[in-house]
Amino acid sequence: MKVLPICVCLFLVASLTVAGCVSEAPPAPPGKAVLGLPGTEWELKTISVTSVNLVEGTKITLIFDEESLGGTAGCNHYFGSYSLDENRISIGGIGSTLMYCGDPGVMEQESLYLSILGEAASVRIDGDKLTLFDAAGAECLIFIGMKEEPPVVSALPGTEWQLQTIGSKDGTASSVVSGTSVTLVFENESLLGTAGCNRYFGSYTVHGNTISVGAIGSTKMNCGEPGVMVQEQNYLATLHEIVSFGIDSDRLTLFDEQGNVRLVFTFAPPRSALTKKHWILDSITEDTTVTPITGDRAITAVFDGVRISGTGGCNGYSAEYHIDGDGITITDPIRTLVYCMPETLMELESRYFSLLPQMAGYTIDGDRLSLFSSDKEIILSFGVTANGP
Repeated sequence: MKVLPICVCLFLVASLTVAGCVSEAPPAPPGKAVLGLPGTEWELKTISVTSVNLVEGTKITLIFDEESLGGTAGCNHYFGSYSLDENRISIGGIGSTLMYCGDPGVMEQESLYLSILGEAASVRIDGDKLTLFDAAGAECLIFIGMKEEPPVVSALPGTEWQLQTIGSKDGTASSVVSGTSVTLVFENESLLGTAGCNRYFGSYTVHGNTISVGAIGSTKMNCGEPGVMVQEQNYLATLHEIVSFGIDSDRLTLFDEQGNVRLVFTFAPPRSALTKKHWILDSITEDTTVTPITGDRAITAVFDGVRISGTGGCNGYSAEYHIDGDGITITDPIRTLVYCMPETLMELESRYFSLLPQMAGYTIDGDRLSLFSSDKEIILSFGVTANGP
């Protein structure tokens, strides 16, 4: 892994404060008005303030919706808002999840990227290249378009597994600590699960039966039961050493470079249908009073197996959630701090954010999702968004 040294990062951040992204850089050419940003996805290739390569194994993305943006900053998922006036762009308060990735340079790179992103003042698209400039017209961030790739021919995406044994390089193996659950869920390009105490997420690529696991982030709770944290650290470290896999019926085996069996899983039942759709709030029911949600600013929810995220109508938000049968618990959401008019929009958003942690159960009926409180006096009713999967 190529490391972005901490001393370099501190120097670069200081330089940004004083001189912008690139000193003595010419202003950005006026160009045509930038249209069509909503619905586009970009991958970062260059932070122009430095010639240091991005940390190996990290992927930084920028995805534009109608008035919001988001992506992954290398470890954490982030979200914010933006407005566009011809080629001038203004990016609102940026929020992110609060995971920590231990690989050298990853967190420093993430902090640098998010600070530069917030300073962007203009944007230009040249074919499949997007460039952001600061207020002085200095080039800051360079992205390339993320092309739609053919589906990965693999049995992994869409599967969930339960860890049974952890092997070592010397051939010994140990069972999972009693009372803990370690899971591994594969999506198309990402993986996630619980490591016994903390929830984790990361990326992976697969070719045939070879697999490469990228940077992994996790929550930062501490579980005091004997052996739980040691097992978790061992499991997450072992994931990075995996280079191939094999599936035999309901068993998944992961191997290291020497061919040693390192992790053995058994197939787990599919996850909730919550994660298969993008949801839009259409009504709130409190004490039998139904309030329809109307207007141009949608309230949305996307469940990824670990987090619920979306927009509250003005601000982006993210919260952790946990499913137990048809029960659900949702933490207090973190959010950006943008103010939008009219005042009623902010009141509705605040109401939605305050109701989310009160939800205790859910039902799905086709394209309808209902979240409800334990006494079912409060109900959040969702439909499927037009751009949902």
